[in-house]
Amino acid sequence: MSKIKAILSTCWRKKWLRYGILVALLAILSWVFFGMDKGLTAQQFVMTRVEKGDIIETVTASGKIQPINTVSVGTQISGIVETVLADYNDEVKEGQLLAQLDTALLTETQNDAQARLDLANARKKVAQLNYNRYQKLYKDKLIALASLEEVEISLAEADAEVLTATADLNKAERNYGYAQITSPVSGTVISKEVEQGQTVAASFSTPTLFTIAEDLSKMQIEASIAEADIGSIVKGMSATFTVDAYPNDTFDGVVKQVRLSPTEESNVVMYTVIIEVDNSQRKLLPGMTAFVNIVVHEAKDALRLPTSALQFKPNAYLRQFIEKRTIDLEPTESMVYRFKDGKLTPVVFERGISDASFIQVKSGIEEGEEVVTEFLQSSGRR
Repeated sequence: MSKIKAILSTCWRKKWLRYGILVALLAILSWVFFGMDKGLTAQQFVMTRVEKGDIIETVTASGKIQPINTVSVGTQISGIVETVLADYNDEVKEGQLLAQLDTALLTETQNDAQARLDLANARKKVAQLNYNRYQKLYKDKLIALASLEEVEISLAEADAEVLTATADLNKAERNYGYAQITSPVSGTVISKEVEQGQTVAASFSTPTLFTIAEDLSKMQIEASIAEADIGSIVKGMSATFTVDAYPNDTFDGVVKQVRLSPTEESNVVMYTVIIEVDNSQRKLLPGMTAFVNIVVHEAKDALRLPTSALQFKPNAYLRQFIEKRTIDLEPTESMVYRFKDGKLTPVVFERGISDASFIQVKSGIEEGEEVVTEFLQSSGRR
């Protein structure tokens, strides 16, 4: 026994032997922890079953709610506002008086035009009598032709004066009518820009006094859609949206128009899509922000799997358990993994439409099959 201890003591004093012993111990420990690995188990994975259900693919956007048709009511003449007869939110009828301008000067202008027309008619009457008399004298050869032509010219000038005076009177009467601001449509007053006693000037442009929404029971959303999604949007598609004022309510709409005039926001080309909305309950107000989902594709009772299955990618440890084979994916194909008998098997399937949660399986996977969505950390491995 003492000889054995002496031999061991001598070996340990030699450096290369000490290193050899340490390497042997490490090899034994590695074999214990890794070499004894019996493989993967189903408990190390989260799996999901391929089942049937509905898939709704949508395009999201936001936009402002506006009346379908708004009319700006202004004045074509200048003057002082004498009376205002409409206010915000008033329901008005077509032809209803909204405001009245002071008509004192307009009345004087109208009277002046009428007087000038009466004078022109009197001068025309005198010119007509002179022409008739000179015409008779010319027939009796008592005057020269030149004299007849002079009174004929005077009659033509009198006719022109009558036409000019008539036009001035018509203009004065029309301006007098413009002093009464009436509603061109039936609707709701959503804006009022005038007060009693205010002076309005229409010298260069027509000032807006009222804005009237023709029918608030029907509204529209002007939604901005990015160019990447606009190709999926066509007239007639259904849409749903919410507003902050009613967070628990979902409203319906229909795509009415895709406008062809683009805008650019932060280097992204945007297109305006008009969505028609029923507002018979009058909950929606002009200017509200709508958060829209437009349904671009829909599959009822389709074979589907969660999109999380496509996000699973085997790590370096798991790749040793994958069945080795070459896989070339087509543009319409995707790949997931099936776990069976301690092995991961790639499964290629033809995909269809998808939403935020599910993707449609057209072929390649049968209903009821399970695919891997996540690998759970086990025994310190990832």
